[in-house]
Amino acid sequence: MAVLYFFREPETVFDCAGFICILQFLMGCNGFGIRGSNFRISRASRIYSMSVAIAALCCLFGSLSVLLEAEDVRERLAKADNLVLSISALELVMSTLVFVVTVISLQVFARRHLGIYQRLAALDSRLMSDFGANLNYRKMLRKNIVVLGIVTIIYLMAINSAAVQVASGHRALFLLFALCYTIVTGGPHFTGYVHMTLAEMLGIRFRLLQQLLKPEFLNWRFPQLHVQELRIRQVVSMIQELHYLVQEINRVYALSLWAAMAHDLAMSTSELYILFGQSVGIGQQNEEENGTGYRMLGYVALVMIPPLYKLLIAPFYCDRTIYEARRCLRLVEKLDDWFPQKSSLRPLVESLMSWRIQAKIHFTSGLDVVLSRKVIGLFTSILVNYLLILIQFAMTQKMGEQIEQQKIALQEWIGF
Repeated sequence: MAVLYFFREPETVFDCAGFICILQFLMGCNGFGIRGSNFRISRASRIYSMSVAIAALCCLFGSLSVLLEAEDVRERLAKADNLVLSISALELVMSTLVFVVTVISLQVFARRHLGIYQRLAALDSRLMSDFGANLNYRKMLRKNIVVLGIVTIIYLMAINSAAVQVASGHRALFLLFALCYTIVTGGPHFTGYVHMTLAEMLGIRFRLLQQLLKPEFLNWRFPQLHVQELRIRQVVSMIQELHYLVQEINRVYALSLWAAMAHDLAMSTSELYILFGQSVGIGQQNEEENGTGYRMLGYVALVMIPPLYKLLIAPFYCDRTIYEARRCLRLVEKLDDWFPQKSSLRPLVESLMSWRIQAKIHFTSGLDVVLSRKVIGLFTSILVNYLLILIQFAMTQKMGEQIEQQKIALQEWIGF
């Protein structure tokens, strides 16, 4: 495939996840870099991550303070809608806080974060050596490149186009501000996508283990009884290991994911307000202002794509992975029926079932918010209800204006 022309053939989970982890590292949102075909934590990688974060924040607020001192910028801000300015200031503050939380939390949990990939690599090695599995790293890498490439291009185009549009005489400062804003907001966005990709990787392995647990495959691939029992025990241990990895992902991403989700939900509603407000007022302005309004609508709509994608798609991946995990456990329950001659499997099955009852594995963010399809429904209902409130408010406001115009017309007609 042409997409993978500039990338070497992936052979390990490190090669598969390397592309998204490099992007995450470049934006200062993880504490490990890539050396060869492995991930490494070093003093240099730690210093780089913190330096990028500090430099991005200093340049962001430094360029903003210089721009706010310019007379023409102040004049434009004075003419702008106060509520839109308040939303913009809130977005800047919330994005900064989320970026700081993400950087600090992933630096603190860097070794655990790296440990997730190392444990996945060890599990994949067992799957390939003992079962001859094909994990199709190429397909996963291609998907990461295509999806992240498209989202990144759209996001950069929206932010930089908006910066060029408003940069009259201060283009360099606006572009510097746009670059730093891209890092501050893009880091948490990429982190959310990394979490989504990890959930998808676990789901793929759960589905593969379901195939390995089928008695038809076991009887065909391992006809020797003692080897067959050994492989069954290995599969069961790998299922349990993947469940432990779900818990480890929850620990690593708890704070950063919760902060990012709170930010995305808050800003999606605010951006919906800007979109709706701009669209209502476009037809009531002159041609030049209408053109500017349409461009602003386009910029805001494009910037909304990454947070909405994370809010609505990430819980779906998490929910599907947990569904595949439950299917694995249901297959383990049937081992007694499939292999009644292997009485030694009964204690293994009973211990795993009792562990499952105690563990109750789910993907969660901070405050134990379970990431499932119910969360997708909750987020969607919040956004739809907010949009309905905006429509109702606009209709009420328009009706009030019409009543006021009718009063004025009636007063003029009767001579007041």
